[in-house]
Amino acid sequence: MYAGLAMSLSRMRLDAGMCVTCGQLHEAHGTHLYDYHQQVDEDLMCQICLQPLVTPLDTQCGHTFCSRCIHNFLTLQEQCPVDRRPLNIKDCQPSSILVRRLLDKLLVVCPNVDYCEEVLTRCELEAHLLHRCRGAVTRCIKSSLGCSFQGPRSALQSHLWECPYRDQNAGKNPVAEGEVSTIEVQRRESEGLGVSVVGGCDTPLVCTVIQEVFTEGAVSRDDRLMAGDQILEVNGEDLTQATHNQAVAILAQFFPVCRLTVYRERAEENRPIEKEEILKITLFKHKGKQLGIKLVGKRNGPGVYILTLIPGSLAACDGRLKMDDRVLEINGQDVSYGTQEQAACIIISSPAHVQFVVARRSRPQTPDIIRSAAEHSKYSLFSDDHEKPVSPLCFTCKEKIVTINKDPSETLGVSIAGGVASHRGDTPVYITNINRDGCVGRTNVLKKGDLLVSINGTSLLNITHSETVRIIRQNSGVKVLTLRVIDSREITQGDNFQPTWVYWLQMPQICRLVKTITLLRSPTGSLGFSIVGGTDSTHGNLPIFVKSVVPDTPAAKDGRLKCGDVVLTVNEHSLHSINHTAS
Repeated sequence: MYAGLAMSLSRMRLDAGMCVTCGQLHEAHGTHLYDYHQQVDEDLMCQICLQPLVTPLDTQCGHTFCSRCIHNFLTLQEQCPVDRRPLNIKDCQPSSILVRRLLDKLLVVCPNVDYCEEVLTRCELEAHLLHRCRGAVTRCIKSSLGCSFQGPRSALQSHLWECPYRDQNAGKNPVAEGEVSTIEVQRRESEGLGVSVVGGCDTPLVCTVIQEVFTEGAVSRDDRLMAGDQILEVNGEDLTQATHNQAVAILAQFFPVCRLTVYRERAEENRPIEKEEILKITLFKHKGKQLGIKLVGKRNGPGVYILTLIPGSLAACDGRLKMDDRVLEINGQDVSYGTQEQAACIIISSPAHVQFVVARRSRPQTPDIIRSAAEHSKYSLFSDDHEKPVSPLCFTCKEKIVTINKDPSETLGVSIAGGVASHRGDTPVYITNINRDGCVGRTNVLKKGDLLVSINGTSLLNITHSETVRIIRQNSGVKVLTLRVIDSREITQGDNFQPTWVYWLQMPQICRLVKTITLLRSPTGSLGFSIVGGTDSTHGNLPIFVKSVVPDTPAAKDGRLKCGDVVLTVNEHSLHSINHTAS
């Protein structure tokens, strides 16, 4: 009953002309309305609507108003609302980039409070409402067959179980880039999904992400999901707050139809402009000392950039300007689309000081839905470090020596998997099953998941599966077996042990295989992946992890770098014991 009422209200809101930008009801030409998360500085308030400025315009008399507010006011009387001086809309100019950026960064609460608790920057709200909000009105994935459902995205899963068209094939709806998509994957009897996942709310990645799609599973046969897709829900079960082991267990459950809600990042050419840090820097001129800034334009975009700072100059000694900073304003004049000559003229004509507003590009950002999960996960509820759950990545499995006395005719009685060039990649060899009647099963000294390092002094690392089997058979005729193993912390799921991402990260350094990858930057300077972790991670002192790989970027096209990989060095610079910012 409540769900039906909620869906009716959602339809009423949509039919009433809900604004797609702010998600609120207001007049067609009225100013957008927002629910602000924090108190806003008075200097950023419009004197007409008494709300934070939206698309601000400056008047000649020094006042600032919302664009729509001042337009509507001046249609009635052509004078400034504050000092009553004559004013025409042609006398108004857009506010500085610095002011507009400050306004864009104001935190707002999603208006769909019954379904969504997101807090995000104002400039991100429109995309959130359109693509990712759980309270956003959406249609059934069977709408092409005639289903009339229209309601909040969070109610879609429960509707799909009751949809009158659920058993009819509507064709495969694609997974859209930059949006939340719900798909159905048909599974054959006893068929696995065929994916490996990384992340979880108890890891620095926070979200659950597909690391690899294997050829033998249902997902590969369906051919819509790909490595890097974030899994939000599985058959109505929320994975955004699931630990890594919980997510693995949920994905392992068998359903003939697996309904997955996923998010895929936009390909590089379709991505919005990278996030930028806006800085205001003033340099004071001194006689006999040059400012020392060399400016340059770029082929792949407009604007003026700092090429280099001359050693010993005022700018170099000040230290705040950096190479590749984009210059947006000089002494209040907009040069964001200007030339080097224009910028140089403004600098030269400045007698005492030069005030710069620059944009400094940050590392590529992950999708809003991933980032918001990181900011508002359940771990943010813990204020005491002693109460905060410890990440499983903080543990390292220990090595042990096991001695087994056996009959020379007796086999080891274990099944193993892994090895170099195995179907799951280059991994060490681990025990997947144990025969209770074998010498290992009888002595009960090993368990599923234990990793084999050596047998009777012969190393089992960095060799293939078949070579490992050959070495074990060569030692089967002895009376005493000495095994060097890594004691696994992971609990067995099902009959045969299947290692998870956390399993490998808990292994000591000797069990990790290192690979070197060379990537050429794209024309935008991006490598196409984002990182998390570091010594300052909220989950403890952790390595640097690859969090997401953006489609159609150098990293994605190369194909070797996976979500969840640990980055050890970059151009021979070690990332061991380094904080996130420095990395």
